[in-house]
Amino acid sequence: MITLSVSSVFAYLLFPGGLFAVLFGLLLLSMERITVARFQGRVGPPIYQNIFDIIKLRIKEVLIPEDVTNKLMFCIAPVFGFVGMMTAIFILPVSGVYGGTGASSDLIVLIYLMALPAVSHILGGSASGSTYAAISVSREVILMFAYEISFIIVLFTVALAAGAGEGALFSLKGIVDYQVIHGSFITDIKMIPAFLAFVIFMLATLEVPPFHIAENDGDVMKGYLMEYSGMPLALFEITHALKLVVLITVLQVFFMPGIAGAGIIVNLLWFIGKSASVVVCIAFIHASMPSFRVDQAFKFLMIVPILLSLMSLGMVLFL
Repeated sequence: MITLSVSSVFAYLLFPGGLFAVLFGLLLLSMERITVARFQGRVGPPIYQNIFDIIKLRIKEVLIPEDVTNKLMFCIAPVFGFVGMMTAIFILPVSGVYGGTGASSDLIVLIYLMALPAVSHILGGSASGSTYAAISVSREVILMFAYEISFIIVLFTVALAAGAGEGALFSLKGIVDYQVIHGSFITDIKMIPAFLAFVIFMLATLEVPPFHIAENDGDVMKGYLMEYSGMPLALFEITHALKLVVLITVLQVFFMPGIAGAGIIVNLLWFIGKSASVVVCIAFIHASMPSFRVDQAFKFLMIVPILLSLMSLGMVLFL
């Protein structure tokens, strides 16, 4: 059970969640846009562009289309993903900086929280009444079904590896502590396929090319976002920024925690540096890959990351 305290409220609203996570996520998104632009020979936006975009959307009028099928759902759908990502950041530990909630089963909670942004897209798009949104939602459902399977297998593989033959360890803090003592999973040959599977999952859930299908400007005109404006659209954008922070943090929790014995400042700088490096890698893939068709993406996600994650799971179980 999570005990409500001043420190918990601070962690949820200010650091490492809340204000810090929102600003950090928006800066990382701007950094990705700049890096993609540089890879493509363009200048790109200023680093603060995404923050200014959110401020601008905050003061814009909220327009609700006449053909919305469910006005209430259309308005509250962005909240589901936002709250889910805020909660996910709150329970995730940052090695050497923040211990998370310390709950014994928060790894299971993470499965449900990670699905909320996609659920938010599906609910909002389904309620909008737009044909483009309907196409976008159908693609989101197909891809979500495929990439969530590999994520769950990776999650249980990490839990079993951290359990060290004594069963699965479902505490995120326990997983970090195990690696601090025994070494990062990224250096364990058994966990390399799971790491690659998680990277593919990250690209798919962030809808980075080649998985930029559900909101591709070229054919579905931003899809489920097409009818949104003002603060609801700002919430979707903030949720995307928070989701990037969550995924990068989960990557570090699962495979590359902080430096044992180092202080809070050193580990925070190490966390930020690793996060920036991950964003540069994502930007490189974004700039160099074309988009799959939805059938190609589904087949790829149902074969490659699932086989990679099962490979790691088998080696953890039997080796």
